[in-house]
Amino acid sequence: MKIKFLIILVSFFQFGFSQSVSIKLNFENVPDSVAIVASKSINHDAAYYLSNTDTIYTKNNQATLSFNSINSGYMNFSFSKVNPGISILFEPDDNIILNITKNQDNKYHIHYVGKNSDILLLINTDTVYKYQKLSKKLRPIIFEANRGSDILNVIKSEYKNALSKLQSLYDENKISNQIFQISKLYLETTLADNSKGIIEDIFRIEEEFSKTKLPKSEFIDLLNNLMFEFNPFNEKFNSFASISFFNSLQATSKFIKESGTDEKVFNKNLWKNKNAREYYNYIPLQYQEKLFAYLFVNDRLNEDDLKQFKKIFPNSKYYKYLENYLKNKKVTTLKPLAHGYFINNNFEYINQIKSYDISSIIKDNFQGKPVFVDLWAAYCAPCFQEFSHSQKLFAFLKINNIEMLYIAIDNDKEIAKWQPNIKQNYLEGNHVFASNKIQESLQILLNEPQGVYIPRYLLFNSKGNLVLPNTKKPSEGELLYNQILEALK
Repeated sequence: MKIKFLIILVSFFQFGFSQSVSIKLNFENVPDSVAIVASKSINHDAAYYLSNTDTIYTKNNQATLSFNSINSGYMNFSFSKVNPGISILFEPDDNIILNITKNQDNKYHIHYVGKNSDILLLINTDTVYKYQKLSKKLRPIIFEANRGSDILNVIKSEYKNALSKLQSLYDENKISNQIFQISKLYLETTLADNSKGIIEDIFRIEEEFSKTKLPKSEFIDLLNNLMFEFNPFNEKFNSFASISFFNSLQATSKFIKESGTDEKVFNKNLWKNKNAREYYNYIPLQYQEKLFAYLFVNDRLNEDDLKQFKKIFPNSKYYKYLENYLKNKKVTTLKPLAHGYFINNNFEYINQIKSYDISSIIKDNFQGKPVFVDLWAAYCAPCFQEFSHSQKLFAFLKINNIEMLYIAIDNDKEIAKWQPNIKQNYLEGNHVFASNKIQESLQILLNEPQGVYIPRYLLFNSKGNLVLPNTKKPSEGELLYNQILEALK
């Protein structure tokens, strides 16, 4: 499983003083007041960027995001009903225009305007930056490889080719030096994390692993070598952070522990919480500070941990923000087994489901209706990758009178993230927070006693019977739609 939640990335290149950045989105024939969620720094410094978001709204076929920054950085527009997910590299005094249209096949087209527009097109379309595209290219190679080094060499070749494209843009004066520097760090962290996720997706699932030619020891060595080839402990990342970067920090420290190599330990007793890992002490201190802040705003750590953090990093720029986050944290009134419906950017609570049994949930609440089920969790990065296709899927299901049901299988305490994730990813349809307690009934229904991996998609007919235990993914579009229609005949 790829552990990953897709909108947070940061970088820092000192510019000296705060200047404005403007990003304008132009649309065709979209309604007013559509919410678009954008990532946001905690201050004017792009290096201090966590789970902060801002929301802008469409009006007269336009929406504009304006903010100040003292340095170049990365921000992201989440997928909404009027735009795909869009990645942006910016620098102070930037004016960026995104002209967003749809073609006859209902596919988005974006024309980027601005002094660094070429890099925006590249990072939003090129294979190495897009998990699904890279997966299609890398998976056949993994299945046919006779050695782990063969796979690593392909990844290194992809990196070299992508780096060459960045260099060409810079040499041709199509991007500034600031954007060139940040784009190299963004490339390295994104490619490393995407590659790791694709490899683990195959290695961790027995059905997939059995199709390969490599022993498990070779896969473990491959993952280790990948992390050290793109080493996140390197000093060049001192002023950079991203979700991919955080994932690599955690993975590399874990691999160090598992491999038993003699590496320096930076133990300041920061990682006492059960949601943290002792092997994080292999991470250099300046990166432990960043990782702590990221985990804290994602509700992995608590108030006692924050007190320890202040002792270790008394001058951290994160502390004030983390303290305010703790004070302003809202306590949700929703409880596990809550059932709601999300439409038109509004979540409406319906009732409490009576059982953790998946079959009972379907039969008791969707009698006489076919149901397409998406099993997901807040920690599942591939789940969020597939969410970018949810609008098209919902439209198809609605036309064919099929109910859409998202079932979250997070731990109970993660329920505070449930509604925000639904809204930020615009997941139209029914929602149930079943928590991880639903795993037992899923394992029985699907005859998978070792556990059910996500993302996972199921189809029930109008009688409440499971007719497809593992459908194609939403990203497969027409192949999935035809599979559904055929199964319900």
